[in-house]
Amino acid sequence: MLYFIKQIFEALRFAVNSVMINKMRTLLSLMGITIGIFAIVSVFTALDSIERFLKSNLETFGATTLYVDKWPWMPEEDGVYKWWKYANRPNFNIKEFTEISDALAENLSASAITFMTNFNLRNDKITRRTGVNAVSNDYNRVVDLDIENGRYFTLSESMSAKPVAILGADVADELFEGEDPIGAQIYADGQRVTIIGVIKRQGVNPFGPQNDKMIIVPIEYASARVNSRWYSHTMILMAKQDSDMTEFKAVTEHTIRRIRRQPYTAESNFAMNEVSAVSNQLDTLFSMVNLIGGIIGVFAILVGGFGVANIMFVSVRERTTQIGIQKAVGAKPYAILMQFVFEAIMLSVAGGIVGLALIWILAMIVTQIIEFNIVLTFENIVVGLSISSVVGAISGIFPAYSAASLPPVIAIYKNS
Repeated sequence: MLYFIKQIFEALRFAVNSVMINKMRTLLSLMGITIGIFAIVSVFTALDSIERFLKSNLETFGATTLYVDKWPWMPEEDGVYKWWKYANRPNFNIKEFTEISDALAENLSASAITFMTNFNLRNDKITRRTGVNAVSNDYNRVVDLDIENGRYFTLSESMSAKPVAILGADVADELFEGEDPIGAQIYADGQRVTIIGVIKRQGVNPFGPQNDKMIIVPIEYASARVNSRWYSHTMILMAKQDSDMTEFKAVTEHTIRRIRRQPYTAESNFAMNEVSAVSNQLDTLFSMVNLIGGIIGVFAILVGGFGVANIMFVSVRERTTQIGIQKAVGAKPYAILMQFVFEAIMLSVAGGIVGLALIWILAMIVTQIIEFNIVLTFENIVVGLSISSVVGAISGIFPAYSAASLPPVIAIYKNS
């Protein structure tokens, strides 16, 4: 056992010496593996970052929350999004929402209704067309608004349709240019509105309203300003903690159908959306994309593997005399084989480390430029090093075997 360990260390020493002496050959070997690892791990890193970003935004919707609207988030089972059918469904309204919420009171921890419209905002400095999120009073209980400055609406302000508003971060910056907007007044379609709060900057949300670029007002106020029956309303129904979501959906559907007096045989004229449906679709999508990215990366890493194998064959030819001398003084074939396999693995792992370092640097640069958090995860680092190790071992085994199988006399005089 001790002799075998000694042989391993001896093989490692020969491999390190060969790598250090042949610097140009080492550099050429590194380039192929570096490009291959950079290609495959950069794809996985980008996809993981996008998936993490999308799922973190989905989490803000709540796992125990239903979003009831006439528009479904996902296509039906046949994969076709039948927008013409959904457009003809009736909109929800505040009266209907109140009736539904009261009927579901035992099952709900909170509920709200919202619709989107637009106002022309104006102050002494600027005029801009801005999206408006009109919400009922409990909206802050079903959605985390994270108000950075000021406060949310009171129940009295909501019920009395008081002209108050909460600004998104971008709107506040544009209208007030760094000044404190709390208590200030602006004109929304010509009517004075008092600013009572500013939402903390949230960045891009691919699934929900872009709060940074919008204002939030009480739905009663917005309904008095626009003909709200033409707008699609969304009811947000949050189940109580530890509720069975399947049962909650069934009770909700039955309640809404009863209130709308839909016949038993008729199809529901509304959609119940939940986060899990979108999350499952994302899992399927990213599994397919990862598979495609992996296949592309395999071809890239194969090129690097062939490069290492070619360099190792050259190394065997250059060192045949040395191999013959080693075998003549008693070196075992497996010791010769280990020298070349270790050398190939060292070259590949070094190339992998360089490729990972390039990805890490590029991720930091991209994160700073586009403000999108790209992270080289520990899992992807392990994947990159594992792939480079395996490729090195496979690329080195055939050249190593050819070296180990050379008879000593032939090896000594082959290059003479």
